[in-house]
Amino acid sequence: MRETVKIIVPRWRGGFRRSRARTLLAIGSAAGLAAAVLVSVAPAASAAETYSTPAMAVAAGNTVIAVQTQSDGLRFYWNQYGTNTWRGEQVAADGTALSVPDIAADGNGVIIAVQGPSQSLDFYWQTDGTSTWYEETVAGANTTYSAPRLATIGNSVGIVAQGPGNSLDYYWAANGTSTWTPEWVGGYNTTYSTPAIAADGNSAIVAAEGPSNSLEFYWQQDGTTPWHPELVAGAGTTFSDPAITGNDGSANITAAGPDNALDFYWQQNGTTPWNPEVISSETGSQEDPDITTMNHGSGDGVCVAQGEGVSCAVNGSANWTSSSPRVWFPGSDTAITENGSSDNVAFYYCCGPKLFFDWDDSSGNWHGEIVDNDVS
Repeated sequence: MRETVKIIVPRWRGGFRRSRARTLLAIGSAAGLAAAVLVSVAPAASAAETYSTPAMAVAAGNTVIAVQTQSDGLRFYWNQYGTNTWRGEQVAADGTALSVPDIAADGNGVIIAVQGPSQSLDFYWQTDGTSTWYEETVAGANTTYSAPRLATIGNSVGIVAQGPGNSLDYYWAANGTSTWTPEWVGGYNTTYSTPAIAADGNSAIVAAEGPSNSLEFYWQQDGTTPWHPELVAGAGTTFSDPAITGNDGSANITAAGPDNALDFYWQQNGTTPWNPEVISSETGSQEDPDITTMNHGSGDGVCVAQGEGVSCAVNGSANWTSSSPRVWFPGSDTAITENGSSDNVAFYYCCGPKLFFDWDDSSGNWHGEIVDNDVS
């Protein structure tokens, strides 16, 4: 029996990348499905971009960035907090990083996940203050059909990715070990985007675009096996990869909505209703947003980056204020994180493989830096 499969690839414009056919291989039953190969059009069409979206986090007080290069290599950049000097390192060779990466801090180190050759899933880690990167294979060929996303959950690392047949897969490993345990979060035909993951207290929270452009949520308490699914928003509501964060006892999700709106959903932990808000009713795009928690002195809240804008709201206010770091033309979706009380954004420039970084000060003024003039 054959199934229709969505193609997830990095968002490149101008013919750099084309959708790949997928081989449907169920976990533990590869032989039975090896012949089932079909191509279909993705149900949600986010804006195509010229370059792969950067990934950004804060580790040991410093902002760190991971990027997929034009040659499908993996590079890492870091900046000592308070300086504008960026240092770059090659993490993985050309031809080995086949998706947007994700990055996070984990104890005294930095961790990166990326789709590897033949739809595999690769993991890299480095101890703070060193330049040596270590590689692990999380899952082998024909297991991973989207960019992965990762988070530190308690004393372990959790990674989510779209699996065979539009399923949703989760892999975890206890800190200090290289043994990865797979779990099925959502079955076949449940997942139609790159999923998002975050820690929320002692739980892992996951969001993904579901069937018919719906928005799905899953959560699992650390150390337990059941995944609990919930519907955040129904059919016709979600038209991008979602982004998710845990925020002061609540789960927060953002995604592009109908008619190019930018939507936000939040749920208090331990409750079932999801509360929708519209950040912007007309952004002019369906680009993938990113989200971070923040504290600007006026209270805890979240900031969302999409395209050329950053929108922030204090918890409980539903009052979104927007700013733009500069008049720039991003060639990728924008990544956002917060370092101290400063919002940090990173993106590729539209017209060359230049990696840009912007940060705001306590007065809300933005400052721009070039991380790398030629990410090749």
